[in-house]
Amino acid sequence: MNEEDTGKTGDISSLDEDDVLRIMKMRIIESYRWKLDIVEPISKELGISEDELEEILVRRLDMASLEALHPRYESSKHHCIKEKLHADLRLCWLSDAMNILTKEETEEIKNKIAAEILTEGKSYQEALEDGRKDLLEYLMR
Repeated sequence: MNEEDTGKTGDISSLDEDDVLRIMKMRIIESYRWKLDIVEPISKELGISEDELEEILVRRLDMASLEALHPRYESSKHHCIKEKLHADLRLCWLSDAMNILTKEETEEIKNKIAAEILTEGKSYQEALEDGRKDLLEYLMR
């Protein structure tokens, strides 16, 4: 452990429990995948610096939550994209309000577009525009 890790000279035994916990949390948060997958996009979305988001995460999450967050984040991507598509394609109107589409049809549409984004690497905007065209064609049948 170096001085930068502890913020002090000496070994880790000179730190109190809170300092050690903070160091452990920061090691998780500062890992490459965390930075790339969570810290960068969420700080950008919130309009804050990465350091500010890291501080929020350290203050608000315990170790167990931090360790479980990345896998939960990865598994929630599909769900979050589908929710965004639901709103952006106005499926809430077409399915929920007007009953032009069934819930099953709506899910099929969202799953297809989400798969294009997550597995084929298509940008959200491009997939959304293609999805709108496909949706219109489907409705015109």
